[in-house]
Amino acid sequence: MVASFATSRRLNEIKESLQRAGLRAIHDIWPHIMGGERVTRSEWLYIAAPLVAVIGVLMALIAFGFAAQKPWSRHLVIAMFSLIIVYASILGALNLIHHTVMWRAIINASVFGAPSVWYFYFKPNVAAYFHELRDRYHL
Repeated sequence: MVASFATSRRLNEIKESLQRAGLRAIHDIWPHIMGGERVTRSEWLYIAAPLVAVIGVLMALIAFGFAAQKPWSRHLVIAMFSLIIVYASILGALNLIHHTVMWRAIINASVFGAPSVWYFYFKPNVAAYFHELRDRYHL
């Protein structure tokens, strides 16, 4: 009886803290940061949210592709990093974001994208695995 009371009390505390966190998000209490710089909520929604949504879809497709052993899944990994670079470059060229934010996004995508290219296309055992998948699906 004491254990169940303590458990229900702890669950109520967790519920209350989640509600407070939700209220903070709704009332714009936490700062929104893009490329290490503070931005307003509307700026974040206008600039970053579309990219975050597309990357979320790509990540879901990548996870599905890996789980289902699809040969195209490795291309989506590279597409995700390429998308970040293209998106940041276009927004920077149009002066919709600060150039420091643009360069940070480009550098971060390059730093993580380059090892991904090596891993998926040049690491012998991984490249052989995806070639085998490709050959299996082309028969």
